[in-house]
Amino acid sequence: MKKQIFGSKGYEWFEYLTVAALTLMVSVSVVMTMAHAGYELYHAVTAGLHLFGHDQFVTVFGAFMTVLIALEFNHTVLPEISSGTAIVKVRAVILVALLALARKLVLVDYHKEAFTTLIGLAVLVLAATLAYWVIRKSEQHEVR
Repeated sequence: MKKQIFGSKGYEWFEYLTVAALTLMVSVSVVMTMAHAGYELYHAVTAGLHLFGHDQFVTVFGAFMTVLIALEFNHTVLPEISSGTAIVKVRAVILVALLALARKLVLVDYHKEAFTTLIGLAVLVLAATLAYWVIRKSEQHEVR
């Protein structure tokens, strides 16, 4: 039964339409986030005579990183949803997760966060990195 559903033309069309809809939604999100990033940059520049402060930098850079994550998701994950091999899909999702974790690590205020939150972030980074390493090793063994 599983083979009939997932290998059928109907499911292939469903997958294609789902990827097309997600691509459109992510593209709209990228445009909206870019507009927000532009607004934040304009607001930070015109806020006063002082130089770009830390809070303004975090706000603007966070918006830029969000755009990059959405673009990477659109470029990496969505086309591979219908590629056929699960190993590539997992690798692509982990790469986007690592990018999101990198954004969080850049934007976190280490003086205000609890140490347990920082330890949790470190564990997440280590787990995602280990998962990526295992998947890459698995891919290398499959090629040989």
